[in-house]
Formats: sequence, structure tokens, C-alpha cells
Amino acid sequence: MTHAAGATIHARERVENWTETGGTDGTSRTSGEVCVETDKGAYEANDLVIAAGAWTGRLLPDLDAFLTPTRHVMAWLQPSNPERFEPRRFPVFSLRGEQGSGYGFPMYDVPGFKFGVDPPSPTGTDPEAMAREPTAADEELHREFAETYFPDGAGPTMGLSTCLVTESFDGHFLLGSHPEQGNVHVAAGFSGHGFKFSAVLGGVLADFVTRGRTEHAIDRHRLERALEDG
Repeated sequence: MTHAAGATIHARERVENWTETGGTDGTSRTSGEVCVETDKGAYEANDLVIAAGAWTGRLLPDLDAFLTPTRHVMAWLQPSNPERFEPRRFPVFSLRGEQGSGYGFPMYDVPGFKFGVDPPSPTGTDPEAMAREPTAADEELHREFAETYFPDGAGPTMGLSTCLVTESFDGHFLLGSHPEQGNVHVAAGFSGHGFKFSAVLGGVLADFVTRGRTEHAIDRHRLERALEDG
């Protein structure tokens, strides 16, 4: 939804809690409203979509055991042969090798060869307490990867940035309406792949909000499987 269509956006506003303010009408959907409390106010609506990334488990405690936030780092290095990393010659890639697993992109918009290396031993992290500043060890890990597989791209380090990836318990998304709160809809556990599917995921969530179901083939991603397994 856009401003032109009537959306109101509240940026840099921390969600503290949400509560149901209505009852049930005997169907799978809940009638009534939900109230979202933030550090700047409270908002009521008929439906709530929770797409909170690494903070999903805090807003939906029954999903916390199925979601693991992990810390990742992206690097930008200056290639010695930049023409080899232009979009017309260099593809988006995903690589698994002896020096670890990584992924990357051609040079585009932001200067430098951009890539990321998966942590060798990923562990869960607290999104509030995560080390936001990249470390020397982060840089060494990424430089070793580039020097091994992309030596022409392993020039001086231009930048490093941390990010959060929320792994689901089985690597598949968690999508759907909460079985006990039918007007609360969830999109979580994207395991590093959410942005690629953002357009269709928006459609799926709109379906749940407006119709309580979707025709998209999301069987392997349905939210119920996590709660049933739990």
C-alpha cells in the first residue's frame, strides 16, 4: 500500500506490545480489533500483520522456538580489475566451497564488489544486544573468501556492514493467519531469502487480511506446521 492509496507510515517507532480488543464470532477469524502499542502511541485496527524479522519471537512468543536470529556481515572490496565485476559480465552468485559458503553481486549503484560469507558456525543472537560494528575477524573471513574465489575482486576493503538473518526451524518461510488469533497474520523466518520474494509475499499477506486465505502455493511455508510440531 502506498501514500497515494491512503497508507499512513510511522517510521522509527518502536513496537512495545500488541493486544486483542475484540472477541470471537465462532469462525476461524476473530472479530473485533487489535491494538498496537508503541513508544509514541497506540493504534487500533481490524487486522494486524506481524513482519518483524528478528523481533517476531518477542511479539509472538509461541513462535520464538522456531526462529533463530543470526548475525551476518556484508563486504565491499575494490576490484583490481573492475570491468570483470560489471553487471554485463558478472552474475549474482551463490557459492559453496572449502572456504565456506557465500553469495554476492556485480558492482552496481554502490562502488565495490559486494558479497557476504555465511558464518562458519552460526549461532543465535539477541537482536537488541548484537554487535553492530563489524570486527577485524569479520573482515579477515571475507577477505579470505574473496582471495580464494575472486582474487581480482580482493582489493582494499571499502566497507563492511552487519545485518540480521532470521532462520526458521526448517529453512522455509512461516506465513499465514495465527490459528488462535485469526486477524493476526504472520510473515517470518525468511532465512535470508525474503527480499527476493517480497512482491508475492505482499500479495499473500493481502489475501490473508482481506479473505482469510490465499490461492498461492504456500503449503511448505504455512504457519500452522510450526505450531502443530510444537
